[in-house]
Parts: sequence; C-alpha cells; structure tokens
Amino acid sequence: MNNVIRLLKLMKPQLGMMALGALLSLVALLANISLLAVSGWFLTIMAMAGLTGASINYFTPGAVVRFLAIVRTAGRYAERLVTHEATFRILAQLRYYFYQQLMPLMPYYQVQFQSADLLTRMQQDIDNIDNFYLRILLPATVAGVSVPLVCAAVAYFSTTLAMVLALVLVALGVGLPYLTYRLSAAQAKQKLQVNNQLQLGLVDGIFALRELIMYQVATRYHAHLLDVSQRLLAIELQLQRYRSLANSAHFLLVNGLVIISFVILIPLVEQGQLASEYIASLALLMLVSVETVMALPLACQLLPNTLASAARLFDIVDMPHPKFTGNEKVTRGDIVFNQLDFSYPEQSALALKGITLTIKPGQKVAIIGPSGAGKSTLINLLMGFWPTPAGKLTVAGKDLNVLDREQLRQHMTLMSQTGHIFNATIADNLRLAKPDVTLEQMRQVCEQVGLTDFIDTLEHGVDTWLGETGSGISGGQRQRLQLAQVLLRNGQVLILDEPSKGLDNLSERQLMANLFGHLASTQQTLIMVTHKPAMLAAMDKIVVMEQGEVVAMGEHLSLLQTCPYYRDLIDYF
Repeated sequence: MNNVIRLLKLMKPQLGMMALGALLSLVALLANISLLAVSGWFLTIMAMAGLTGASINYFTPGAVVRFLAIVRTAGRYAERLVTHEATFRILAQLRYYFYQQLMPLMPYYQVQFQSADLLTRMQQDIDNIDNFYLRILLPATVAGVSVPLVCAAVAYFSTTLAMVLALVLVALGVGLPYLTYRLSAAQAKQKLQVNNQLQLGLVDGIFALRELIMYQVATRYHAHLLDVSQRLLAIELQLQRYRSLANSAHFLLVNGLVIISFVILIPLVEQGQLASEYIASLALLMLVSVETVMALPLACQLLPNTLASAARLFDIVDMPHPKFTGNEKVTRGDIVFNQLDFSYPEQSALALKGITLTIKPGQKVAIIGPSGAGKSTLINLLMGFWPTPAGKLTVAGKDLNVLDREQLRQHMTLMSQTGHIFNATIADNLRLAKPDVTLEQMRQVCEQVGLTDFIDTLEHGVDTWLGETGSGISGGQRQRLQLAQVLLRNGQVLILDEPSKGLDNLSERQLMANLFGHLASTQQTLIMVTHKPAMLAAMDKIVVMEQGEVVAMGEHLSLLQTCPYYRDLIDYF
C-alpha cells in the first residue's frame, strides 16, 4: 500500500488529465450500457406493436438510441486519447524523477550497481508501471462509480435482481481478482526476479562473449541461460493457468447472471409487477453491466508485477544519499591529502589507507599502480563522489565536503576509461562539454588531440553522426574525442585516466606533446593515471600505489633508481 501511495504522489501533476480520462471512460461505459438496455426495450416494443397492430412513437426511442451511440463512440475515442496521453506523460515524469534520484547515487554506489540491472529497472520496470494508471487505477475508479449506479437503476425494477447483480459484480470485480492476486503474487514476484537474472545474464554474456569462448565456458554459460529461461517459462505457464481458471469462472458467472435474471423477472411479469417489454431490456442490461468490472481481473493480475517493479525502483530511491551540504566557492590552490583513510559505503575494508599527498597548482602528477591499488578511488574522491573525513582532503585550504559540488566538477575535469560517447554527431558530443562552443573552437581542440585529419575525411565533418557508444569510430578516436571534451571544459585541474589507451606509440607521443604544450600555456594542473614510461618521464611527480597505500613518490628517474617495485611495474606494463 505504501508503494501505491508513493506512485499516486508522483502522478499528482497529471491528476487533472487522469480525472478527465476517468470521467470520459465512465461516460462511455454508461452510454454503452444504456444503449444496449434501451435498444432491447425498443426492439421489444416494436415487435409487440407489429404483432398487435398497435401504433407507437418510435421517433423518440430512435433518437435516444442514436444519441447514446454517438456518445459512446465519441466518449471511447476521447477516453483513449486522454488516458493514453496521461499515461505517456506519467511515464516521462517517472523516468525523469528516477533519473534525478539515481544520478547522485551512481558514483556513491557504483561498486554495487550493475549496468544491466540499472537498465532493466529504468526501462522495463518503469514500462511495467505504465499499467498502474491505465489498467489498474482507471478500471478500479470507473468500477467504483459505475457499479452503484447500475445497481440502483436495476433496483428500480427489482430489488432482488439488483442484489444478485451486486453480488455477481462484487464476485467478478473483487472476489475473483483477489483470489487470482493471492494465487499469482508469489509467482509474479519470482517472475520479475528470474527475468532480471536472465537480462543480466544476456547483457553480461554479450559483453564477455570473447572471454567465454577463449576460456571454453560458452557451452556451460549457454546451459545456465537455458536453465534460467526454462524457469521463466515455467512461471509464465503457472500464471497462465491461473488466468485461464479466472476466465472460466468469469464466463460461468456472467452467463449464470443472465439465466438468473430470467428466473427472477418472468414471475414478476406473471404477477403484473413488471411490464413484459422490460424482460429483454433487463436481461441485456445484466449482460452488459459486467463491463463495469470487466477490466478488474486483469488489473489484479498486473498489480503484483507493477508493485514489484515499483518496489525495485523505490529500493534505489530509498538508498541513503551522500550528505553534501557545501556551497562554498572553489578556488585555485593546493590539493592536499592529509592521512586520508576511506572505505566504500557498506564495506568495512579500507580502500585507501593513510594517503598523504600534496599537488601544487600547475603540477603534472602521475598515479601508477596495479588494478585494485586505489587509483580510481583517489580520483573519484577528488571529484567529490563520496564524502571524506573532515580535514583529510582540502582544496586551496578548504575541506572538500564544504565545496559546491557543481563548481568542484567545473574546477576538476575528469576523463575516465568508462566515458560515454552518445548517439549523436561529433559536434553534439563536443557541445556536451561546452554548449556554446564555436566551430572554430571545435576545430582547434580537435587539432590538439589529433582528430582533425580524421574529421576532414568525413563527408559531413563534425556533423557526422556517431552510433551508440561511439560505434563507427575506433577506440583511439573515442579516446581523442573524450580528451577534446575535457580540454573544452577548461577546468583548472585535468584528471585523465589512461588518456592514450588504444593509441600507437607515434600517435601517443604526438598527443602527449600537444597536451603538455597546452598545459604549459594554460598552467592547468594535470593528474594522470598511466603506466606509459614516455608519459611518466615528463611528470613533475609520480605517486606509486599498492593495496590502497602510497608506497613511493618522486620523479621518474629517481624512482627507477630507488624503488624496485616501481621498476617492476614499468617492466610489467
């Protein structure tokens, strides 16, 4: 119930359109019920008039029938238009809301999030929630209003029949759906979990296909996915059985209601308490009144899956947010790590231990170490992704925690190994770094990173469309494009994680010569994670890390002479 209330609160901005859709749905439904009832009465009296030769006024009933038909048709069209528009707006709003909630958490919990799982939640789970208004909330609202109205209309002719109708509608709209819900709730939840497991397996398997084949485990992995698929199919089959049972019970109740209506109405006609022309009308009314609760069984079938999807999304939203309250201005100055210890959220082991390091403005500093040494953690702390112990990490003498996060990420510009190239043009990707960049500035920065020759070979130049994640260009060209984005942002501190990855030695030397020339003119600070000896020799300071600790620090030549571990790293890489 808590998740239902939270979803309703999120949909509040669309409440007006949702209410209008419900009203139009109610009008169309009542017009349809009235149309069939009036048509049954009209055909009956016309047949009786034909048999007896009596004259009747058929203009008024005919006009009523035409009016109800027009209202039903127009109402159905308007209802579909409004309710689907409201649904699309709700989906857009939910995606925006959850993306807003997710963004601050991504760097903070990145060690816990899997991209395939996040994709499933942001896409499939939100798509499941689109059922909440259109197929759950709307039918329940319309049924709650229309059932009492229809039963009151029937009670005018027969109280007994109205009571029977109410019982059958409650059984169809509440009892049968509740029973279906109770039977399918566990399977629906299990289905969501197994489906998510299958999605994760497929996505991870595609990305690791080369390794699976190389280590000859592809067959075993395929068998695992097949097993998960079989489990999913078994759950689907069980859910379909419940739905088939519900449909059979629905069929029996509806047809039984019509038969009972004849049993109740015929004695009333014989006793003179009811005009005979109303028998067919009320029997048809019994049949069509089922439409008031027709959508409720499906609503109850969808409800467990929808609430499970909502719960998975709210599980992310409810994760503790990092407490960043700083709003102080970021200024140029020394970056100082003062005996910094750090562990990831919900992990007890220290990722960084006693880091002591000072980086002066304009310095070129390299950070080197094997995987898991703490290099990326150090960089992410500088970007302000996690809170740090007070006084342990400062910029220009100010504690990192009190600095404005937006300004901090303008001051420090990061190029990571996992940077994303969007499905857009080269120019659009560059504009992400600097929205007001001119074509001349694009040309200049592309020349600095060595992209100009490649762009000049393209028919549309910087307006060439790149595919998803930069498909259509090589890995080295993607690195150059990301470096161009970093240079365009013009931060005071450039943080580069393996910027020359994917480049040959000649291209690497040219790229770094251009980069160091740029730094000499701008006096920007450079912090680089790299293992390339050519780059290390040009650094003012090299920080050697192992298992979260700084084990050595100094210049390239000095470390080669005094630090065997450093020499081993250079030889290894």
